[in-house]
Amino acid sequence: MTLYEEAVTFLESEGWSVPGESRSEVIRARRAAYADNSEHMTVWCPTVPDADDLHRREASLLQRFGEEARTPGAKFLLVESTQGLSTDFRRLAKHEFNVDIRVPIQFFDARFKWDDSPTSAMAGTAAQQLSRDGEAAARRRTPQPFQAVGTGQVGADLLAELAHRFDAERGWERPIVLVTAPAGFGKSVLFQSLFATLYANFQKAKKQLRRAYRPLPLLPDYAALASAPALGPMVDALLQTEVARPVKQPTFQWMLTRGFASWLLDGLDEVIAQDPDFFEYIREIVARPDNPTTPRILLCVRDSLLSSNQALRDFLAVAHEYVEEFRLLPWQPQSIRTFARIRLQDDDQRLLDILEAKPQLMRLCGTPYYAELLAERVALGQTDGIPDDYSEMNLVDDAVDAIMDREYKKEQLQESMVTRLDLLDIISDVAVAELENDNRGVPVHDIGELAEFVLPPDLSDTERERCTDAICQLPVFRAASEHQRVRFAQDVIFEHQIGIRAARYFAVNPVRFAQLLDCRPFPPDSFAIRVLCARIRELAAGEELLIRLAGATVTPTAFRNMLQVLLGLPDCDRLLTGAPLERQDLSGLTFANLSLARVSFRGANLESTRFQNCDMTGCDLSDATLHGTRFDACLPTLAEADFGQLTGFVSAEIDNRAAIEDVADFVRLLGADGRRERPFVGPCPTALQLRFLFLKFVRPDGHYRRDSLDEKGLLSGRRVVDPGSVLTGAVRAGFLTAIPKRRRYERTHSQLYADMVGFAQNLRVTPAIRSLLEDTCRVDGCAHVVQENATAAMD
Repeated sequence: MTLYEEAVTFLESEGWSVPGESRSEVIRARRAAYADNSEHMTVWCPTVPDADDLHRREASLLQRFGEEARTPGAKFLLVESTQGLSTDFRRLAKHEFNVDIRVPIQFFDARFKWDDSPTSAMAGTAAQQLSRDGEAAARRRTPQPFQAVGTGQVGADLLAELAHRFDAERGWERPIVLVTAPAGFGKSVLFQSLFATLYANFQKAKKQLRRAYRPLPLLPDYAALASAPALGPMVDALLQTEVARPVKQPTFQWMLTRGFASWLLDGLDEVIAQDPDFFEYIREIVARPDNPTTPRILLCVRDSLLSSNQALRDFLAVAHEYVEEFRLLPWQPQSIRTFARIRLQDDDQRLLDILEAKPQLMRLCGTPYYAELLAERVALGQTDGIPDDYSEMNLVDDAVDAIMDREYKKEQLQESMVTRLDLLDIISDVAVAELENDNRGVPVHDIGELAEFVLPPDLSDTERERCTDAICQLPVFRAASEHQRVRFAQDVIFEHQIGIRAARYFAVNPVRFAQLLDCRPFPPDSFAIRVLCARIRELAAGEELLIRLAGATVTPTAFRNMLQVLLGLPDCDRLLTGAPLERQDLSGLTFANLSLARVSFRGANLESTRFQNCDMTGCDLSDATLHGTRFDACLPTLAEADFGQLTGFVSAEIDNRAAIEDVADFVRLLGADGRRERPFVGPCPTALQLRFLFLKFVRPDGHYRRDSLDEKGLLSGRRVVDPGSVLTGAVRAGFLTAIPKRRRYERTHSQLYADMVGFAQNLRVTPAIRSLLEDTCRVDGCAHVVQENATAAMD
């Protein structure tokens, strides 16, 4: 792409109208302004092979500037480099003809409002604070070991790897880097440090007038400023908050696909859960066939999202060729020693001696957040009396206690005015409020009202205000992006408090317990789930939890959270036989080390569900949706499970074998043919390919997936027969509509959509489906569908 073409497409993304020109070195752009007025811009983009040629053209350029002297609006000379331009030329261009000379990084960049004062002590934007935090984190962070998923490559520090990749001049093969890590593994520290590094490198390159990628971070803070908790509105909020001039999404996307910006996303797990089009937005950017440059996008999420979030799994299934995944690894002893030296300096041996004497603590310190909490205790000299069975819950409990101790010692809060229990109640109340308002943060005024309930009534207004301010400034909180709101500074402490409150409600308020667990689905590794599970174990209240689970079948989020708690109980095997699992959405859950005899999953959605080391004898899986369902170390008893007619089978994975996408192959592997009255015959190849096509629009359980998808996405994946011929047949039959200009296909909104759902879900053949199969299948006399369902299909 030439510089002229870059400038034209850039201006068009900014809303300028650029008419065709006979002379391909000058752009005359116009766009509407206020009150029927117009803005004008003229840009010269001379085609010059080198600096000498540019110098030789100075006279002709000045002549052209003179010809356009009466043309209104801003004027620019856009060149790849100013090398070769004389001082006289620059002076005349600017002062005689009002033409500004720009290189690409100056012309196309969207500078931040705070570029000139990144370290200002004044309260700044979310990105400015991220830069400050990243600079501080980079000075004290410990290298973070990682593994490249797929290749198994292990590295010493993911920050160094990512910084090298994002700053490399060589183009990327895959546009998305996905970083996953459990809670407490330092994902946010990595993100902060990477942004600060990339931003500093970008500013250096810009001063040198070199092309470079400006890092654009998208954080949860922008959700509160967005018109809706969705990715598109959050991008608008980012641009409005951070960028000095008005920039809209088309320009943002232009910068991503032309090598002028990289996009870094972190902490958006809640937005992903709420925005069904989150990944479609990203995919539409990276999958454009006309992208001149491969975009560079970083997405950091908790690893539990891979199993708990269907949209992410869908995205990885359809767009896996665009994604490269890295996983942060636990710290090994060498990393812990490095951390101790950086964090404690001369006192590092005190921590190492404790860890050597207590192996349980060494294992805990494999999680960086827990290592930091323990190092804090060492720094404060609070290491006496740590028991051998010290757990992560003890560690977090003690960390919260230590925070309160420090606040009382500062005397901003007095325990005689606000007791420790009262303060814990306020912290817990704030956690519940943050959970219930979608993590926007809690208004300081609301915290003041909570404080009113516990402060002595005879306090003066001054003392009351001082106590309220001290509570709002507790280190467990941080400022939210919205003015006069605070959020929890650490997810672990936030989830710890939610777990404590849920455990309290479980004992005394069943309705409030269910409401709290229905706010959002917690990941399997959630600290809230673990705290609640530990409390129910202490109470030996598994039967009571089972009753609550039965009452939550109409509230899917609460049901899922309660079931995850139940799966952590020691008598889970027995309790599951009475659990109402039939026809529930159990996608992404893990059932491990269980005897599932007499457990019924009939009609349940088991998409991406994992059964690990389970005895499947007598387990009822009939009519269940099996799509990416894993059975690890279950094969010896898998054939003893009841799979029914397998109409919900799409794919399964058994141990380390390749994914099984043919139901007949699945049956053969189980060795189950001998127990059938007649041989099992699966769908014909064309029917299989049609089902794969429809599953791009419909989930295996029949729920909506998306309205449209690009051609590349529809043709990707399993190829039983030519997917192009099946796609063409679906268009002829009216199930899909082609959008040629965008190379996309949209699903029908007519009655035929119900036919799509039925066929995707359980291979139900309607007259329209049968007609489509007859049109596309090349096998004479083919029945198309599973033999056992042939009678039903004819009805």
